[in-house]
Amino acid sequence: MLVGVRNFMESWVARGFFALLVVVFVLWGISNVFTLTGSSTAVANVAGQPVDASEVQADYQRALSQSQQQGQQPDATARQQMAMQALSDALRRAILRHAATQYGIGVPDSAVRAVLDTIPAFQTNGSFDKAKFTQVLQQSGISQDEFIGQIKDELIGRQLITPVISAAAVPDAMAGPVFALLGAQRSAALVNVPLNTQPVPPAPADAVLQRYWQNNQSAFTAPEYRDVQVVILSPALMAPQEQVSPAQIAAGMARAEAASPSVPVRSADVLSVQDLADASQLKAAWKQGASWAKIQSLAARYHATPVPLANMQQNQIPSQPLAQAVFSAQAGQVVGPVAGDLGMYLFKVTSIGTNGPDPAQLATQVTQALQLQMAQAAVAKNVDALQDALAGQTPLDQLPGNLGLVAVEGALDAGGLTPQGTPAPIPGGDDLRNAIVKAAFAAQAGQAPQLQTGPDGSYYALLVQKVVPPAVQPFAQAKAKVLSVWQGAQQEREANVTAADLMHAVNTGTPLAQAAAAVGLSVTQSPAYTSAARPQDQPPQLVPVLFSLKQGEATMLDNGAGFTVAVLTKIQVPTSQSDPAGYAQLQQSLNKSLQDDLGESFLAGLQAQDKVTVNQKLLAQIYQ
Repeated sequence: MLVGVRNFMESWVARGFFALLVVVFVLWGISNVFTLTGSSTAVANVAGQPVDASEVQADYQRALSQSQQQGQQPDATARQQMAMQALSDALRRAILRHAATQYGIGVPDSAVRAVLDTIPAFQTNGSFDKAKFTQVLQQSGISQDEFIGQIKDELIGRQLITPVISAAAVPDAMAGPVFALLGAQRSAALVNVPLNTQPVPPAPADAVLQRYWQNNQSAFTAPEYRDVQVVILSPALMAPQEQVSPAQIAAGMARAEAASPSVPVRSADVLSVQDLADASQLKAAWKQGASWAKIQSLAARYHATPVPLANMQQNQIPSQPLAQAVFSAQAGQVVGPVAGDLGMYLFKVTSIGTNGPDPAQLATQVTQALQLQMAQAAVAKNVDALQDALAGQTPLDQLPGNLGLVAVEGALDAGGLTPQGTPAPIPGGDDLRNAIVKAAFAAQAGQAPQLQTGPDGSYYALLVQKVVPPAVQPFAQAKAKVLSVWQGAQQEREANVTAADLMHAVNTGTPLAQAAAAVGLSVTQSPAYTSAARPQDQPPQLVPVLFSLKQGEATMLDNGAGFTVAVLTKIQVPTSQSDPAGYAQLQQSLNKSLQDDLGESFLAGLQAQDKVTVNQKLLAQIYQ
């Protein structure tokens, strides 16, 4: 087919057709297609001011490139979502710029310079490097004016939104019940009744086994198997063999650091104090070497509230005076009292760092992304040769060895299992594996292999050599298996009866330990589970069931290897006094959620005020 297309491309008919296309483009205007220019380039309007499509398209292209560098091939839905996010970001910037103009808010050059000085990607020996700044921006495809504009937009947003959200806090009347609900813990006494400890019944008469075989033939039926040959052309499988130079890795890391610059973060133990005398007492104890646990215990006596801050950016700390003090202090130094919006604060900075990626991890990610790009290019180059070879009826085991193909051969069922019950060794991810298994059971035996498109830019072709239909094993051949399955069913029945008797005994007044001892079983105590816990060594339904029981009530559960009898023995409900650190952490999380909601509401109000409109047709041209 491809050979025919190439021959047609060289004909006078094709040349005439493309000449006509050139004339059409000249008359119509090629810029309308490729640069989205024309009568109007405004993809949206904010308060009567246009948002140019080029701004949205630039953000969209960056997001698309990042996705492709990570080995992804976004489909139409994903591209539309990227374009919508790019539009949302552009609208947010335009709305904030308009609000800044209304309220007389500006950003001095010194503030921009302060931000630039903190970005590691632009530093040499810890100091800002103008040449490196220019180089990184060029590699990332961003102009200096565009990048500085982004910084100014971010600083404007902080100035507008921070005053709105900084004082927002969830009251104790709301946080207390939430803390009690999320932190409630329940413990249980457990008795396991294993299947494999039940007595194995002796072999019954053949008539009993034959009747069991007849009534449960699905357990003794081999599924349909197909003998297949498969060849796979996949970027993911080729990528590990690609060689990436150190220079390519360095350039990729610079682009990644510029796209997601590291931001300074700090952790601190904070006390919110209302009285200066109390603050003095607490500070003295703290400076004398009292641990944070000791300080938390003293906090209640001195009417203080402990508030741990973990890896917070400066703009994430609700109180601006506290934020400035925390980011000015040295690690390990007890500072305060600092006057804040709602009182005074004492604190000790416990760690100083950044939230950027680990360099070694980033280097690995960049290397893998570059390898995948190279493999994708190789696949795009080789797929035509593979298509031509298949079109020429070349057997799968005689395809050229320089195409980067991976071959596999064997028998499998519709679940992808071999006759031995193990997963068929099909290379690649689950999506590719599932696609190949599905195609194997859709093809006819002996049907000529055809190139098929798989997930994540992969291709494959397969040949079904033979179909082995499903068949019930004759009783004589399956007798040993029938006996084993029958005995297992009897053991399961005995375990079920034992567990049910235990549950009934407890629910009618017999202590679990007494009832278990009577049948030779022991009792263990579970850990204290919260409602969100997912115990690894117990049935997954145990925790939800415990939170539905009354104290002292028993239940039984199938644990896969037998049965578990559980009796709810203890209910613990936390309070702010019993767990001040946990309560403070929850308050911090709830406060952040409330502040995020307020910020979004503020932006939504500005958007409604500015009467934002969107040109959907022009937006669609960006991602289609």
